[in-house]
Amino acid sequence: MDVFQMDKLGFKYFYFMKEKMKLLIISSLVGSLFYLLIGWLVFDFILGAYTEAHTTQIVGFKKEETFSFLFLYLSCLAYALLISFVHLHIAFKSAKLAFSFSAIFGILVACMTDFFWYASSNFYLNQTVMLLDIVAAGVCVGALGCVIFMIQKNISKTK
Repeated sequence: MDVFQMDKLGFKYFYFMKEKMKLLIISSLVGSLFYLLIGWLVFDFILGAYTEAHTTQIVGFKKEETFSFLFLYLSCLAYALLISFVHLHIAFKSAKLAFSFSAIFGILVACMTDFFWYASSNFYLNQTVMLLDIVAAGVCVGALGCVIFMIQKNISKTK
């Protein structure tokens, strides 16, 4: 019987969906924590000083006193949820493919946002800092995709 074909009471379909939701939730939660850490490492620790020196520092633009870790985490969770959702619908055969696909995804999203900022504001002082941000996004989202692939693969193997 096909996994999508329901038995008389629909139990096979609901079991299938329950397992997919479990994969989605676990990989998103773990992935979000990983993305928060790698994002801090790359964007703040490694590139932070350079980025700050090559972007416009508008008084009041960055929240110092009212910075919200909750909303920072929620943004990481949203990205991890998006990548986890995509990974559930694409059958990657290896971590390398998962990394490559996710890196391209991250690069495209970064291009979309960074090109908008560059076109519509004076936020970036030069194209180099924008390019570094795009490359860093590719590395971070690629690594996120690899972690999510490993989590989903290992949870699926335990069944």
